[in-house]
Amino acid sequence: MFGYVRPRCDKLTQAELDAYQAAYCGLCRTLGKQYGFPTRFLVNYDMTFLWMLQASLRKTEQTTRCRCPARVCGSMQCFRDSEGYENAAACTVILCWEKLRDDVRDESFFRGLPSRLLSHVFRRAYRKAARRLPDFAALTANQLEALRKLETENCASIDAVSDAFARIVSGCATESSDPAVRRPMEELLYQTGRFLYLADALDDLKKDCQRKRYNPLRFRFSPEDGKLAQEDLDYLTQLTDSSVNLAGSALALLPLRSFGSLMENVIYLGLPSVFEAVKAGKFQSRARIRFSSGRERKAGGRHARREK
Repeated sequence: MFGYVRPRCDKLTQAELDAYQAAYCGLCRTLGKQYGFPTRFLVNYDMTFLWMLQASLRKTEQTTRCRCPARVCGSMQCFRDSEGYENAAACTVILCWEKLRDDVRDESFFRGLPSRLLSHVFRRAYRKAARRLPDFAALTANQLEALRKLETENCASIDAVSDAFARIVSGCATESSDPAVRRPMEELLYQTGRFLYLADALDDLKKDCQRKRYNPLRFRFSPEDGKLAQEDLDYLTQLTDSSVNLAGSALALLPLRSFGSLMENVIYLGLPSVFEAVKAGKFQSRARIRFSSGRERKAGGRHARREK
């Protein structure tokens, strides 16, 4: 359930794309430094957005060169924001580990074996991250338990299940104690989390129907061959558009000092384009954003290489 919150790169300037790359690489570097090399593979666009959103409330960070393990003889620019990156990295580890444990519960023994092995690999990293953000770790565990209860009841309420997940994402607003900043930050992340859950549900619908796994869209609508009727798809689009608009309203209330246009790109252009790709069946959650070519910058899986 990661990879949906990303910018529309063909609408970014080269400077903005370079800043996004530096943010992505900085999170990857911090994951490896704080939690060990394997956790570098947990880096994702959603948590990059989280760091940039929180960093946008401060002055623009300085960049430095850092060695990139994906480039044998090269290095990359990355931002030097230790405190902000450490919080984003802790959230990344906690969410990814809980996602692995959730996959173990949902799948059969053999299908869940890869997730079971990976959860053991990242267990120590999770415990360290949970010590750094104990409240967020507890919130994540509690909300996922509430979500599992709704799933066992085959809950048909889209609002109920998306709310349970969105509250987890809202809990990532760990940095500010100022209510004037924290409240719109929480609302923005809540609506982003709601969008993320609905996009993922639609993306997985066909597979969930084939395997007879829980998906709120299976019980709220009547999909045929894993596809929704156009009327149902239009209704779901209205729900995601509402979340995008509310997230944009919350963003407008934040006193952004940097990355403002990039954040607006993610909310107003990136999210809608991702959902259109999901509806068309063309979205690839692991597709990598092309940082190197200005003419071929694409997101959402088209003309893209695999994310590291």
